[in-house]
Amino acid sequence: NTLDLSECHNITDVSALGNVHTLNLSECNITDVSMLGKVHTLHLIGCKNIKDVSALGNVHLIKN
Repeated sequence: NTLDLSECHNITDVSALGNVHTLNLSECNITDVSMLGKVHTLHLIGCKNIKDVSALGNVHLIKN
């Protein structure tokens, strides 16, 4: 399953999206991606507020 939330600037909590296969959060104002470790493909282009991506070790492709 694929979910495109790019440019949804009001999204701050993505903790419920951890089981999405392909997730596009480009240009979102998120800061915490620790719950996204099961996502296969993750787009974080323009997400300037993310400081820690250590929980994303199982993600196969991160586009930033």
